[in-house]
Amino acid sequence: MNLTILAIVLLLVIIAYLAIFFTQRTTVKRVNLLKLKKEQLTSLKVRDELVEGRKLSLTGQSLKEYQALERQFNDIKNNKFLKIDQQANLVLFEARGINFVKTRHELARLESMIDNTEQTINEVRSGLSELKKINEAHREAINDLKKKYDDLRKRLLAENFKYGPANDGLDKFLSQLEKDYEEFTKLTEDGDHATASDIYEQLAMETTQMETMMSDIPDLFEKLNKVYVEQLNDLSQGHADMLNQGFVFPNDTVDTELTAIDSQRQQVLKLLGELKLKEVVEQSSYIERRIDSLYDLMESEVSARQQVKKHASQLSSDLLRIREQNSALSIELDRLGQNFQFTHRELELRRTLLERINEGEDQINHNDDLLESAEMSFSELQSKQEQLIEQFADIEAQQVDIWKNISGLEKAQKSARKFGAQYQKEIENIKHSVERMNLPGLPANYLEYFFAVANELERLAKSLQATLVNMDEVQRQLNIVSSDIDTLKEKTEKIIDQAALTEQLLQYANRYRAGNDRVAAASEQARMFYERDYSFDKAMDVLGPALDSVEPGIYEKIVDSYMRRKTPLV
Repeated sequence: MNLTILAIVLLLVIIAYLAIFFTQRTTVKRVNLLKLKKEQLTSLKVRDELVEGRKLSLTGQSLKEYQALERQFNDIKNNKFLKIDQQANLVLFEARGINFVKTRHELARLESMIDNTEQTINEVRSGLSELKKINEAHREAINDLKKKYDDLRKRLLAENFKYGPANDGLDKFLSQLEKDYEEFTKLTEDGDHATASDIYEQLAMETTQMETMMSDIPDLFEKLNKVYVEQLNDLSQGHADMLNQGFVFPNDTVDTELTAIDSQRQQVLKLLGELKLKEVVEQSSYIERRIDSLYDLMESEVSARQQVKKHASQLSSDLLRIREQNSALSIELDRLGQNFQFTHRELELRRTLLERINEGEDQINHNDDLLESAEMSFSELQSKQEQLIEQFADIEAQQVDIWKNISGLEKAQKSARKFGAQYQKEIENIKHSVERMNLPGLPANYLEYFFAVANELERLAKSLQATLVNMDEVQRQLNIVSSDIDTLKEKTEKIIDQAALTEQLLQYANRYRAGNDRVAAASEQARMFYERDYSFDKAMDVLGPALDSVEPGIYEKIVDSYMRRKTPLV
């Protein structure tokens, strides 16, 4: 037992020793790697880069930025590198002991010191590089801007006629740019790149603005000084010529509008001299819309005059045609009125349409008078003509509809008489078909329907023979008779079939009457329905089941045989 405990203790001691050994070796290895990284940072030629930066002859804010970078590096070289070495030695010392927590803490601090130092060195190098780039950019910008301003000055002097009232404003703008450029050049040469950068950004923006203005102004000036002037003169001369040619502009404000547009044009030229190009562009667009509106007005009148001539010819022919139609319609209405009633206000409508035709003709003459007295423009006349064209088209369509309605009256009357005669013949055929059956009588409801249809036929005949035939009423009666005749045929055929089948069933029942009480009783009852009540359907309903009771299926067999052999009612 004691040996076991001793073995366990010995094993734990060995494990602890190995853990301490490996931890110490790992820590030493990490410290050596960090020291190597520190040596690499030390070997960077940051001092050489600072020396190169001092050659830039920096002043002002740029010099302050350089000095801050130099102080940062000196602090690293003189203090932070030494502290890193001290911290590395401390970590190695702590690693010899068994206080692993403190050792890890000091190692983490060493890593943080090296990372911060590396970051600071990178910032210093980046700052120096940026100062160098700014220096080079500014010196390059000096040459670029000098050339650009020289070119702009030459263009402004050689092409000052293109800029009109904006010439003085552009000259002042360029002079201010050149003044700012001189300040930028001085700051750059003195090495104050930080202050020079602010001026350079402003210079770049204003130089672009100058170039844009010199590019845009010539077109704007040409529009305001030449294009619009020519268009206004063209409109003024065109307006005068059109008045001489008989064109009319009611409440004519063309000359007033031309004067107003020219006044606005001169105001916009002043804005151009003040280099307010955004306002110039907006006002120029408004001037263009006003000018286009006047061109549209005159072009619409020229186009309207052409349309007025076409419409005048069309209205003349339309008026003649619809007047002739109305006259022919009147004659036809008089002729047909001797024999027919007009139920759709054809006479009143024809007179109303004639009144509209006369009003249209009066309107045409009135419009011509207004045009002659210079109280109506061609465009207004065109609009009124188009309304009259639509009105005449509507009149013509209504007159055609009336003509279609009345032109079919005689044909419809003839057709109605034909159908009336046909239906009269059909009802007589129905009557003869029933009489040939020599039936003891007919059901009261059938006789009532038969005589109702006969009365309808009589009313139809009277309507067709009237002094003034109402074809709407005739057609209504004809539709009723047509439907009722079909129904009467169905009822008649049904009664004939039932009566004939009853007779056959009674004959067949005679075979069993003597020997079968049920058949005998059914025969007596069926004969009573047949001869006294004329209820042929009830007779079949009584006989059918009785016969089936002695001879199954015989009822259906008799019915099928009859239906195959019967002659349809025509």
